[in-house]
Amino acid sequence: MKIRFLIPLLLVLALGLTSCGAETIPEKPPEAAPPETAQPEEPPPETDPAGTDSPEETALPPLEGTPLTAEELAQADEAFNCYGHPGDKAQELGCFFTSSYEDVTELDFEAFLQYYFVESAELGDGDVEEFQALAALPDFPWDAEDLECWGNVPSGLPVPVHRIPRAAVDQTLETYAGITASSLKDTSGILYLSDYDSYYNFTSDYGPGAFQPVEGVRDGDTVRLRSGPAWGNGGEVIQELALREEEGRWLIQSFNSYPVENGWPS
Repeated sequence: MKIRFLIPLLLVLALGLTSCGAETIPEKPPEAAPPETAQPEEPPPETDPAGTDSPEETALPPLEGTPLTAEELAQADEAFNCYGHPGDKAQELGCFFTSSYEDVTELDFEAFLQYYFVESAELGDGDVEEFQALAALPDFPWDAEDLECWGNVPSGLPVPVHRIPRAAVDQTLETYAGITASSLKDTSGILYLSDYDSYYNFTSDYGPGAFQPVEGVRDGDTVRLRSGPAWGNGGEVIQELALREEEGRWLIQSFNSYPVENGWPS
C-alpha cells in the first residue's frame, strides 16, 4: 500500500506587549514582529517506501481449486510441450499459443494460421489459376507492380505460398477446442479461396507459440494451468491456460498472457 505523508501547518504569531497608565504617558512599546505564517509544504509523491511495488500488490492472484498432483502436472507438461512432439501435433498445439483470448472463439485466426502446416502444400509455378485467384483477393500482401517484378509466379515471391485445407484446420480446432473455423468470431483478413476450400499463408520459418505449465488446479469441470515467466509479446509474461472437460475430453477454453514487471506479473 502506498503511504501519503501529511505535514501539518504551523502558525507562529509574535505579539507585542503594551502597558498603559491613567496619568502617565506610556512608553513606546517595542515594535511587534509581523505575524509569520508557515508555508505549507508540498506532500511527497505517492511512492512505495521501498521504491518498488510490493509483490503482494502486483502478483497474480493464486489459482483457486484443488492443486494438481505432481503426476498430473507432469502429464500436463508432456501433453502441452509443443517442442517435445515432432510432426503434426507440435504444429497444431503451438498455433493455440500464438495469441491471447478469454474465449477460444476469439483467438487471432491470422496468428493461428501463420505457422499452421498440417496437410499443407506449397504452390508451384504450375498452379497459375490458383495463384492468380489468390493474388486477386483484397488482403493479398503484394500489389500488381510487385508481382510483375517477380514474374507473376509463386517462386518469384520472397516467401513460399502454402495452401492449407480448411478441413485440416477444422479438424485441429475440433480436436483441441471443440469448435470449427465457422465458430470463430473474427476471420477478417484471412486469405481463403472457396474453389479450393483452402486457406493460405506465406511463412518461410517455423516459430509457433509454446506453453509449459509449472502449476495447476482443478475446480469442477475446469483445469487452470499456469507457466513460470516466459518470453512473449516483447517481454516476459506469465501464461495461463484454461481447459474444460466435456464428454471425457479436455478442451481449450482460454489462453492469456500477463506481462511481468520488476519480476512480478502486473
